[in-house]
Amino acid sequence: MPTFTYSARDDQGVVHTGHLDGMTEDEVIAVLQQRGLLVTSISHKTVEAARKAAVRSVKGRRRMHARVKVDDHVLLCQQLATLLGAGVPLLKSLEVVSAQVESRALLLALDDIRREVAAGRTFKDALAKHPAIFSNLWQNLVETGEASGHLAESLQQLARHFEMAQHLQNEARTALTYPLFLVIAAVGVVGVFVYWLIPKFSAMFASMEGLELPWITRMVIGVSHAARQYAVLIVLGAFGGFQALRRYLRTTTGQWVRDELLLRLPLFKTLMEYLQLAEFSRGLSTLLESGVPLLSSLEILQHSATNRVYGRAIGVVREHVKEGKTMAEPMQETGLFPPMTVQMVQVGEEVGELAKMVAQMARYYEARVEMFIARMTRLFEPIAIVIMGGVVLVIVLSIFMPIFKMAGGFKPG
Repeated sequence: MPTFTYSARDDQGVVHTGHLDGMTEDEVIAVLQQRGLLVTSISHKTVEAARKAAVRSVKGRRRMHARVKVDDHVLLCQQLATLLGAGVPLLKSLEVVSAQVESRALLLALDDIRREVAAGRTFKDALAKHPAIFSNLWQNLVETGEASGHLAESLQQLARHFEMAQHLQNEARTALTYPLFLVIAAVGVVGVFVYWLIPKFSAMFASMEGLELPWITRMVIGVSHAARQYAVLIVLGAFGGFQALRRYLRTTTGQWVRDELLLRLPLFKTLMEYLQLAEFSRGLSTLLESGVPLLSSLEILQHSATNRVYGRAIGVVREHVKEGKTMAEPMQETGLFPPMTVQMVQVGEEVGELAKMVAQMARYYEARVEMFIARMTRLFEPIAIVIMGGVVLVIVLSIFMPIFKMAGGFKPG
């Protein structure tokens, strides 16, 4: 499909640049003239060449990352909402935000979306060509905003949704950082003992004839010897197991097993419930406040749920609502929604304020997530210290018990 890159001026002398595809050169000039623009230059490129040129141009001006992060979605929504709210046309707004993005994938997508919009397609249809970047939530809120004439407001709501999702992700990531640091530190300390200190003492004990080592010392020396002798196999086995687990979790079966397991494990069960209820409440309130019908909202949440078990439960609720029933009863039957959540939904349906009720639920569960993570982080610290101290104590005792025995100052039982 031919793509034409153009440069033109309006009656105020402002320069406009962009791309149009699927036309002949004469048709491109006619379209630009209909917009009141005076064409100053026009060149023909293939779509792929145009996209690569756009990326090279931007990469020369700033550093970029490959993936599309939540930060990128937040900034895109906020910038588009600000520009559209100020009266800037959508096409020009897309051109402006394209110069600000820091994701290569998002830049290519926006470049294609800008061409689609310039060719007369709706913003929602242009987004739908990139489902890996723009989810159903994105597309439906944009579609509702375009239909109602309040696209800027819809994008602001979407930005708030992404901001809260990012906040919860950061909270969960922060909660895992400290335990991970302690685990790495513990492994490092044990590694020093196993690979350096214990072998030295083992050689010293072996040189002492007639010395009977305590069972704890023999056990630690045996573990150290096995770890040193089979280090390569241990590393390869751990790496292979990790890779196999990663591949398994990418399968549908693996994801179901993972999601079901997370909802059964102690501590993780409570955290995952709070996270899923916060995600469900925030998503539903965002969609309903934007004017998306309830059935469509539930369908979007069913397919976008980060936990498949909750996604299946939302699908069950949707089927009941499709039959003309309320949400509260099937939510209670799934066993995944607490009584308070069911009651708030029921009250919201009865008074016609479901969007406000689920928004309050979202704030409640978001606060619960933060409180739970803070509490577990404080609880994990002493537990980790006790475990690390116990491991070090066993190693130290295994070293010094033979020494005390030789000195006659310690009689093991």
